[in-house]
Amino acid sequence: MEYTAFQKVPDNKRTFSFWDQLVFWFSACSLPAAWTYGALMAGWQGIAGALVLIVVVNTLSFIPWAFLGRIAAETGGSSMAIVRPTFGIKGSVVPSIFYLILGIGWGAVNVFIGAIALSFIFKLWLGFPSYIDSGNTFYMVAYIILVCALQSFFAIRGSEWIKRLQWIATIFFIFLGLYQTYVVFQHWGAAELMKWRPDKMLTSSIGPFVYPITFALLVDLLIAYNWTWEFIGDFSRFAKNKTAGTWGPFLGATLAQYWWFLVGALAVVYLTKTTGLYNPLLADPSSTTVALGFGWLAALIILFATVTTNAGNIYASSLGLSNILREKKHDLFGLMLIVSGAVAVFSLTPLLSKDFVGFFIFFLDFLGAIVVPLWIVTLVDYFWVKRGKYSDDIFKQTGGKYWYQKGWNWPGIVTLLSGTVFYWVVAYALPNFRIAYTAAIPTMIYVGVVYVIWMKRK
Repeated sequence: MEYTAFQKVPDNKRTFSFWDQLVFWFSACSLPAAWTYGALMAGWQGIAGALVLIVVVNTLSFIPWAFLGRIAAETGGSSMAIVRPTFGIKGSVVPSIFYLILGIGWGAVNVFIGAIALSFIFKLWLGFPSYIDSGNTFYMVAYIILVCALQSFFAIRGSEWIKRLQWIATIFFIFLGLYQTYVVFQHWGAAELMKWRPDKMLTSSIGPFVYPITFALLVDLLIAYNWTWEFIGDFSRFAKNKTAGTWGPFLGATLAQYWWFLVGALAVVYLTKTTGLYNPLLADPSSTTVALGFGWLAALIILFATVTTNAGNIYASSLGLSNILREKKHDLFGLMLIVSGAVAVFSLTPLLSKDFVGFFIFFLDFLGAIVVPLWIVTLVDYFWVKRGKYSDDIFKQTGGKYWYQKGWNWPGIVTLLSGTVFYWVVAYALPNFRIAYTAAIPTMIYVGVVYVIWMKRK
């Protein structure tokens, strides 16, 4: 049985062990987008700078995220159910809309990366143009449609199917990553790779926005990257206990990203030393594996890893959509079809940008303005304002402790929306301030202080 976003998972149905959670999240985070972001990290201070971001910032940023899993494991509620005490029964439609944006946005980016993998497969098989070749638009559209069809097929099979697929995808992707790491080290050696640094501050752009690759920007993007795994609650609610629901995801996601970020960083430095040109796009796993001579089988593994991760994304986004459409009855299958269609449409948008790396940065920064205030206000509400206790009223459709003002908790909603605006102001109107202090950390402070003071005064 699949549970909707507002059904409590009973204790006897919580079947995900600590190891299930660890492997699920290791696999979910073992996706080509991590490889791409790791390549971007190396653009700051080479491998040494990437290691600081990977080991320190990545680890610290996952701790608050893991505690969202704790809330879900304790209550048996989905990611959308556990935000109801913060925003109200009806007010939770606001984070549900944000939740849908996260899921569809990531789904679109992952589809595009999966389509890149397909483009290399068919170039090797049939000689069709790959993503980096001219005249590829028709083929990329076809590949996007094919990837969307594959992931939708797996998504409608439900959470148990997704769990099994993640185990299989993880095994294949691990072998691919190990082999590439071996080839890169064998060719250059660790010492040579560690020596490389960019000879100037690197930049990327999209439209009017120019992004200097600085430590502060990469911290913001890393927090956004990690916190947009919004469906932690949707799977931690199936955890056997709080440890499984909290630390299983934390260890699985952290270990996966230690490795895949590093693989991406190593790949781009390898290619930079080989070609003399730093280009994170060419460190895309499909481009890299083909450049290293791994052939179509490697690209097929990358495609499989993308499809399995996106199946979880579609499943979780459908739960978020169920809250937006809560006045009407919809089965989960129908909602998945709607989400799949939306992902397919938005997957075409990267084709409008000349620079996928600039698009990727803007995408992460846009999502950072959503997830930073959303999850900080949720965590502050649970652990500080509500003292670590939510009742089963989170599953009610009307009335109860979380009805507030006709279903809306305005302090939570206003804090969330103003926090999003605050992030954008710091990021784009105060670029020098951002370079010194990031946009995410000041936003966390602003949101936490405003919400606590407002709720205490109530």
